[in-house]
Amino acid sequence: MFKFGQNWASFSRQIDETRLEEAMASLTSLFGQGALKGKSFLDIGCGSGLFSIAASRLGAQPVVGIDVDRISVETSQQNASNWDGNKISFRHISVLDKEQVKLLGEFDVVYSWGVLHHTGDMKQALNNAALLVRPGGSLMIAIYNRHWSSPAWKFIKWLYNHAGRFGQRMIIWIFTPVIFLAKWFTTFKNPFKMRRGMDFMHNIIDWVGGYPYEYASVSEITVALKQLGFRVAQTHPANVPTGCNEFVCVKDK
Repeated sequence: MFKFGQNWASFSRQIDETRLEEAMASLTSLFGQGALKGKSFLDIGCGSGLFSIAASRLGAQPVVGIDVDRISVETSQQNASNWDGNKISFRHISVLDKEQVKLLGEFDVVYSWGVLHHTGDMKQALNNAALLVRPGGSLMIAIYNRHWSSPAWKFIKWLYNHAGRFGQRMIIWIFTPVIFLAKWFTTFKNPFKMRRGMDFMHNIIDWVGGYPYEYASVSEITVALKQLGFRVAQTHPANVPTGCNEFVCVKDK
């Protein structure tokens, strides 16, 4: 399994006001201006804690972040201490642990960007995440898009995690220009100018190494969400074929 926590800890050295403002802008674009104020907010797969901090700054309260990687939890706690005065609760919990998940209660907003497809059981992870949304509340998820190249990428990610340190460096060295050019020609935008306060090289490492790895089409996720009692309010297709489709939905029951 990929060491997500180590990558987030490394990324955290680059967190500054600009990245926090970009994260806040990303949340605002998804939920609307002022939509998080006074709302309870759960960040599933908090990583560096960046979006938990952003939600808190937008007025969400209380804010809770969970992650299966203990390093991510520790990193998030440190970043919250540095940037938000320890107003956020971070917990070492797997979204696949249904009993622990249920103890968290229900939230107005549940947010999980690019996480559920890395759990090893995306269907169960989505089912458990759905339990945490109160009736009338919102769920936001981002899931890798199904593409003809997805099985090949799954093999590359598996290979990275079995390659050893030197092999991993070689794989990153090989794929960095490939991904840079692919993003340039598909979006016609500078790949170094990342969305959501992210960083290009840490994103490359996450993309090449992020394993377990699952994916689904927009229609597959839409059907799954409807079966769980959600009405899909917004769908934002991936900017690149194997990128993440974003879904914002409301729990009707």
